[in-house]
Amino acid sequence: MSEVTPPPPPAVPPTPPMGAAPQPGKGKAIAALILGIVSVVLCLYWFIALPAGIVAIILGIQSRKQGVATGMATAGLITGIVGALLAAIILILGLAGGGLVEYCEENPDNAICSTQ
Repeated sequence: MSEVTPPPPPAVPPTPPMGAAPQPGKGKAIAALILGIVSVVLCLYWFIALPAGIVAIILGIQSRKQGVATGMATAGLITGIVGALLAAIILILGLAGGGLVEYCEENPDNAICSTQ
């Protein structure tokens, strides 16, 4: 009778050591990207978009300086700048436009205009 040798055990990928620290800055890059996207999407709500854009810019710069996840950090930086600029433009147009005053002069019976 011939003996059959058993198959070799399956290869197990090496696990990182227990004390391995996570990469610093990756969380900041992810947060910058998320806040940048939020600031662009909600740019009509300037009171949300402007602070979110500013924080995205700060976190994006900090993460790029650490050198980890620079792609996400750059994307967060760019979307934060775009969102903050759009929110600032919306704010300036809203303050300079005076649209509510003209609307209330044309529609005095509106409920919004009667509260002022």
